[in-house]
Amino acid sequence: MDQPWWETSSFRIESDRLTLDGHSIRDLAREHGTPLYVYSAPTVRRQVEQIEQALRSTGCPFRIYYALKANRSSGVLQTLRAQGWVGIDACSPREVVHALSHGFPRSSISVTAGMLSNRDLDLLVAEGVHMNLDSFSALQRYAARVAPGSHVGLRLNPGVEIGYGGRAKVAYGNSKFGFYRDDVQRALQVAMDLDLVVDTLHIHCGWGIPQDALPLFEQALAELAAVAAQVRSLEVLNVGGGLGARQQESDTPLALDDWAKALWKHLGPLGKTLACELGTQVVAHAGVLVTEVNTVEIKGDRTWVGVDAGHNVNVYPAHYGIPLEIIAVDRPLAPAQVCYTVAGNLNESVDMFAFDRVLPELAEGDLVAFFPAGAYGASMASDHCMRGWAKEVVVEPLV
Repeated sequence: MDQPWWETSSFRIESDRLTLDGHSIRDLAREHGTPLYVYSAPTVRRQVEQIEQALRSTGCPFRIYYALKANRSSGVLQTLRAQGWVGIDACSPREVVHALSHGFPRSSISVTAGMLSNRDLDLLVAEGVHMNLDSFSALQRYAARVAPGSHVGLRLNPGVEIGYGGRAKVAYGNSKFGFYRDDVQRALQVAMDLDLVVDTLHIHCGWGIPQDALPLFEQALAELAAVAAQVRSLEVLNVGGGLGARQQESDTPLALDDWAKALWKHLGPLGKTLACELGTQVVAHAGVLVTEVNTVEIKGDRTWVGVDAGHNVNVYPAHYGIPLEIIAVDRPLAPAQVCYTVAGNLNESVDMFAFDRVLPELAEGDLVAFFPAGAYGASMASDHCMRGWAKEVVVEPLV
């Protein structure tokens, strides 16, 4: 039988068992209960190292900021902090405090956030972290709180709409984020008039950029380069995040090598430091969500499978329409032969994980794993219907 598309050096089938870095998924579920997120520390390290290698290939100085909103579990942050040179991309005061509490120095934290309140600004200024702002309102209120000559970044709207599967919810161009093209020159002038030094220009195109969107990504980089050439005080070009991971076998995310070549082509000649804010690329394939089947029943013309988690535990399918692979933990290589509709345990009609998915035969009490689940799972969880939160565990390889 062919190797499943989702199998990696960490997430593997060993002796017909589903394992992560040698740990039996079933045994972890027995020990900690379900729903359970399990994360691979080695995968996190490998992903960061691959990003580092891609950026080194540009020949430019660079900074890697990890997007904290993707996964803020202590084990993942400790793994990243141990690297010694990975910073944090934060988008709220509490994220800044969380990063500081895990040992990340203020100098390694970059904040990019919109619709900031005065309370937000007061807290962020007090912490002394670098800010990338995206509205005239925020510029005015920030300048009133900092000393003349303070450094600031401007977030520009890339003007292109790209993201996973063309879904509007994950494409950021022409949205609420950033200064639109027609406002960029005025934003630069306003910053100067407020005695702020613009040291960073920032863009972020969308989530899960596919390979065939490379021309649009390059268009956004060209726009960024055109603005950058006009800013004498500029030090950093921050290209945001957006690099994704395969959610299903047919996916082709933008390749790291092509991403790096595009950065070099459009931004390398400017001689500035390149920065990125990657989350999904770092942690998506590092995580798996383990749940227990509680219901198998025919209703109407469908066979329904219910699990002990809902969109409060993982919002990908219900909120974004993003698929997750569903794997039978005890029979990962069993042939897919039954058509199921997989539902969560919330009292909401949209609480669905998959419609009409052909899977191995399942029974009540079986464990199923959702993959990839390392990004934007537990970090977006809620206590809706008072169902509570999933547990989180980080594993290292068994010796």
